[in-house]
Amino acid sequence: MSTRRVTILGGSGFVGSQLTYRLAEIFDEVVVLTRRAQRVRALKTIINVQVLEVNVHDAQALNDALAGSSVVINLVGILNEGANASESSFASAHSDLTDKVLTACKVNGITRYLHMSALNANADGGSSQYLKTKGMAEQKLHDAHASIQWTMFRPSVIFGKHDAFFNRFAGLLRALPIFPLAVPDAKLAPVYIGDVCDVMINSIDDPGAIGAAYELCGPEDFTLRELVQYTADTAEISSRIIGLPDWASKLQARVMEFVPGKPFSRDNYLSLQTDSVCSEGTVRQPTSLDAVVPQYIGTADWSGRLQKRRAAARR
Repeated sequence: MSTRRVTILGGSGFVGSQLTYRLAEIFDEVVVLTRRAQRVRALKTIINVQVLEVNVHDAQALNDALAGSSVVINLVGILNEGANASESSFASAHSDLTDKVLTACKVNGITRYLHMSALNANADGGSSQYLKTKGMAEQKLHDAHASIQWTMFRPSVIFGKHDAFFNRFAGLLRALPIFPLAVPDAKLAPVYIGDVCDVMINSIDDPGAIGAAYELCGPEDFTLRELVQYTADTAEISSRIIGLPDWASKLQARVMEFVPGKPFSRDNYLSLQTDSVCSEGTVRQPTSLDAVVPQYIGTADWSGRLQKRRAAARR
């Protein structure tokens, strides 16, 4: 009896760790590739999960690490560039790495490949380098040899316990009694991590998913201002949120690039110029913010209050 092994790149991140737990219930072996095994100590306690310290940008190391895999999942993505251009630039992390992964799959005879992209990824017309290089990575899939059976996923912002969206805004709101919000009218459709994992896992053995690109959005669209206000109200934080005009949003992005951790950058600003919402007619994922977010950033009874406030604002 053959062993089914799935290998995940980017398995130490928010999506990767959640997906690993789920895949461990289905596959005989789950291999997580990471630069620092210390980051995924909890995953190492699962009996059929193997954590390998690998520099995935090293083509030979990547080829060796993927050997024996039945399925490969690439979740690698960065929101801001680092100092190492060969590994942490948008191009290297997105398009160049995808090329290396596809080559390694071919070398090892791996036919099934899942790829995490982003809404509005576009190699030619992306509003930011993040979206352009995500689009370049998608183009690599389209140009891949027919032996690679790929499926790609284009989510809006993903939420859930330990996310980098609501948790970060909650921390910033607690620290700032007056919160200057850049690009407040940008639209997003937050999608729950559990729903994202469901779609990805269900696609693995679905012949109809081969060559498909899935847009992943939650049940409702929001402006960024609404989501930050939702965070404040749910966490019972009294910070006053002030939406910045475009010129001030650009200035904030320039300044925040020099803050440790780069919480907001010019490329983030450019990404927000394109609404992160699904195309008309796309099937929406079912889980609402109210069903999950209050459990990890607050205990307030929030059901229905966001809709009431939005309705009142339109009067």
